[in-house]
Amino acid sequence: MKNISKILSIIFLIISILLFCYIFYRSQILYSGTRADYYLKYYVIIFLFIIFSIISFFIPKRIKINITIVFASLLISLYFIEAYLNIKEKSIKFETYKKNTGKNFDKRTKFEVYKDLKKDDPDIVVTIYQGQFRNDNKSDYFLLSGLANRRTIYCNENGYYSIYKSDRYGFNNPDTEWDKEEIDYLLIGDSFAQGACVNEPDTISGNLKRLRTNKNGILSLGQGGSGPLTEYATLREYLPEKKVKRILWLYYENDLHNLRVELKNKFLIKYLNDSNFSQNLISRQEEIEEILLEELQKAILIQKNKSDRQFLTKVVKFVRLDLVRGLIFYKPTIASTKGFKNILKASNDFTKKNNSKLYFVYLPDYVRYIDRYEQGNLYNYRKVIQIVKDLNIPIIDMNEELFYKHKDPLSLFPFRQSAHYNEKGYQLVTETIVNKIKELEK
Repeated sequence: MKNISKILSIIFLIISILLFCYIFYRSQILYSGTRADYYLKYYVIIFLFIIFSIISFFIPKRIKINITIVFASLLISLYFIEAYLNIKEKSIKFETYKKNTGKNFDKRTKFEVYKDLKKDDPDIVVTIYQGQFRNDNKSDYFLLSGLANRRTIYCNENGYYSIYKSDRYGFNNPDTEWDKEEIDYLLIGDSFAQGACVNEPDTISGNLKRLRTNKNGILSLGQGGSGPLTEYATLREYLPEKKVKRILWLYYENDLHNLRVELKNKFLIKYLNDSNFSQNLISRQEEIEEILLEELQKAILIQKNKSDRQFLTKVVKFVRLDLVRGLIFYKPTIASTKGFKNILKASNDFTKKNNSKLYFVYLPDYVRYIDRYEQGNLYNYRKVIQIVKDLNIPIIDMNEELFYKHKDPLSLFPFRQSAHYNEKGYQLVTETIVNKIKELEK
């Protein structure tokens, strides 16, 4: 009994040290310290666990064994809950999609879809995540778009993989839109501006085309993973040399988290510090294609490895209790607005210089409409809105104008789960934008 008691204390201490190493790796190495606020609670829990492990060497053996039994029972219960949540989450998606469409939910990975479609279209590609360039300070470039003139596989949140034909610069637009003499709307933003996980007619730019009453162009420069500084750089590089009437800055609530990393990138910071800086990306399309094709091969290899390790990945997520931790610990953080005002001011000045009008569109996150979260200042909401007001930029706040007024805001997200907006969500967002701009321009 005495040996068992000592062994339990040693096991507690070893587990504590291993957990500390794991959290340190993810926080300081994998994310380079940029998500320290997120991992703080885990550091606190592990620190307490280490203290308990040390104290356990001096606890009477019977009490220690009882504590171990209670701890083991709690852990087993949590794994039962994790299993239930996994089954429930998937069954809701699969059953709802089947009921609404009569089709089966596409369960393939992006790599499997790529392999299947490449048989008929050798030039088909997958999206290259914009965020992968933010942490790279060694390259002599920072690319802001995808591969051009190719069918591009994007993502699946609604039961099917969204696929679009990229334009001459690699953005999600019909290429003919660039030939229009006048542009009514130019969208700048992240994956929401790019039209994540719906097909082109259902994106914000696609809905704007449906609602337009003239033959003027509508363009999106959106790229998934972009933050405010990347978006400003994109505007600087790709704003067409023609009349652009309105620029819609589509701001999503987690954009400030991306900004923290962007401000450390040697290329992106040049756009903010030097109004004349440019990488001349429009004239370097062949070079960009070559670089992105190399990145594509890396992305495909990563996807292939993920596919090969799919079962192992699921096991790891289960062991980590991902869904349970999300229920217990997840709370959106109030990210710093450092640098945001300067970027937005620079964007507004650049817009005015090009005789355009900038509109700031605030896109709310799913968690804002879950009962357990306080509505007010998620993601530094109030401060962001105040910054925009101070700069006298017209605001279209989708939280106030649409989601808060909607009788069932969660219905605007795929299967009522955390994701981008569904087709109806994108449609109502676009209609709200158009109606609000008509009101503002009276």
